[in-house]
Amino acid sequence: MLAGGVRGSALVGPDVRLVAIRGALLRVDARLDLTAAAVTDLEVRAEALGVRLGALRDAVAQTERRLRAFEVVRERRREVAAEVVETGRVPGHPAVPETLADLRAPLVVVGKAMRANDRLGIAILAERAATERRMVEVRGLLAGLREEVVALAAQERRVRAELAEATASAATLGAEALADGELARDADVLIARAREQLARIDRAREELRTRERELLQEASDLRGVLDRLRDGLRGVRRANRALTEEMAVAELLVAARLGQAPDLVGEVEIALDGVLRVCPVDQPMAYAESWHAPRWSGGFHLHQGIDIFAPPGTPVRAPFDGVAVVADNPLGGIAVKVIGDAGYVYGAHLSERGALGEVRAGDVIGYVGSTGNASGPHLHFEYHPLGGEAVNPFPFLNAVC
Repeated sequence: MLAGGVRGSALVGPDVRLVAIRGALLRVDARLDLTAAAVTDLEVRAEALGVRLGALRDAVAQTERRLRAFEVVRERRREVAAEVVETGRVPGHPAVPETLADLRAPLVVVGKAMRANDRLGIAILAERAATERRMVEVRGLLAGLREEVVALAAQERRVRAELAEATASAATLGAEALADGELARDADVLIARAREQLARIDRAREELRTRERELLQEASDLRGVLDRLRDGLRGVRRANRALTEEMAVAELLVAARLGQAPDLVGEVEIALDGVLRVCPVDQPMAYAESWHAPRWSGGFHLHQGIDIFAPPGTPVRAPFDGVAVVADNPLGGIAVKVIGDAGYVYGAHLSERGALGEVRAGDVIGYVGSTGNASGPHLHFEYHPLGGEAVNPFPFLNAVC
């Protein structure tokens, strides 16, 4: 640029020549101002990237802490459930049941372990989704950073070209230009500025390379977390299978205890208030909050009802007046719907059906079984108000069971 300014004014008077040289220097100065602003912007973005990386590391560390806590809870619940079914004793309850609570205690303990395992599965799924979002963010940051590196390289080439041109122009200035001390000093200052910007670019390039290494390490760490989360989900599934087997043993234990104290089971009681008027499953039975727990049978889905555990053959009753109809399907096996004024209920995995057609609250409509996709005997119970989507039946069951 400077050289062009000098050559273009070769036949012009000395004052005009000096003006051309100064103009060329000013243009180079303006270009260096733009370069300085661009490098400053890169430095700010590199610093912001460092802050974001720190936040990501904190989130990953928190996920790993939660995973360790999840594993402790899962193993503790498994140990308690296994101890109950192995010894036949429930802490705080007598060996021979004295109350219905004592009778149901083994089912309650194992049921709680199953529900805790379900909640653990939900929590791990949420952590996996959050970690996958962080992985997408890291990949986006890495792609953006590599674009910055390319832009910085182009910026460096431009600054080096400006420096080479300014140096060459200063070296070829004629005697008249060199006689102007201020002009020579300006040229020296300009060269010094260009060299300073090159040094800043070197530092910025090294900073970006450091951030790139950190992002690559972060991506590797996140892949490790995802692997551990997948292992955690596999652990949840293994625990679910083990707990299901232990529930079957607990049911046999309850059946034996029931034989020791048959007078503990009373007549069916009808609740006059609330949507449900009768508990859908006779004693002994146990259930817990399992609405929207994760399920993998037939593809991942959220549980749309409550599982009520009871010995095989336990009567299943219409919870309100209505019409009982067949609702068999591959997943639910032998199933029945009772359609009433408040909507309908759906009960699945029956061993056989009872009364169909018009039924009153308390009529036996089937018996607990394990047909369809069931790992053990229980009633899958859903409530659909006004025939719409399923809602959580847990509070309705609490009112009558």
